[in-house]
Amino acid sequence: MDVRLQPYRRVLWPALSLLAGLTACVPLGMSLPSDDPPPEPNGSRIKANVGWLSAQRGESTTGTPDGSIAIEVVHIGGHALLQQVRHFTIGDAMYGDSVLLDRSTLRPVTTWRWTPRGTYVANYNHRVIERVFRPLRGAPRRSIETLDVEPYSALGMELVVSSLPLSDGYHGLLPVAVDTAVRGWSWLRFEVQRELSLQERPDQEPKDMRIVDCDIGSDRARLWIDMNGRSVRRIERLGPDNEVLSTIRRMLLSVPQPTKHAG
Repeated sequence: MDVRLQPYRRVLWPALSLLAGLTACVPLGMSLPSDDPPPEPNGSRIKANVGWLSAQRGESTTGTPDGSIAIEVVHIGGHALLQQVRHFTIGDAMYGDSVLLDRSTLRPVTTWRWTPRGTYVANYNHRVIERVFRPLRGAPRRSIETLDVEPYSALGMELVVSSLPLSDGYHGLLPVAVDTAVRGWSWLRFEVQRELSLQERPDQEPKDMRIVDCDIGSDRARLWIDMNGRSVRRIERLGPDNEVLSTIRRMLLSVPQPTKHAG
């Protein structure tokens, strides 16, 4: 990647990378390190919407658009799926990603990640994951493995977390697979830190919000989730002392047209 992009990447890319799970994966055979019942995501809680993304250093909540986001329900082969698509720029480079999840369980079907280096594709079939990297130059690289858990996708993990019950103090662990890794999976830990009523703009009604901290290894993020439609309004990348290193903010523009049908 061009060295000129380093200043921009420090703002937007690390926070997006955290929720994409760009950390080392744990070895196979690792069991659930908790006696708590496993979390049960519920995709029906998430409403379709479109909006724009902005990124800033620190915890500022204003900024110019750096990209766009759309979440919609699609029907493929008789199955209802939830699709999130994001496009954004970092310096002069363009990035994007898309996740296709089961509408109800939010189990992953396929994910795509577009970068200046090439495209990452991950196909999921319960515990079996096929990962493909198609570089701009050269032959594709492909790997297939069977995990000892059925993972969620680390890319788009904010959707899964936002669909959980999210009562005060609610916490848990989720196994996640990383599309850019060669193999393996990681634990994502989450905990609801606070419930609050937040008025984002003077012309808007206060929103019923949940603040949820997430970590994958040493990488940490804080999600600000609107309980109406489970919209992730803000993603903050946290430092070791809970300081906010960067902020990604999402502003909704409208609700998409009726669901798409394919196949």
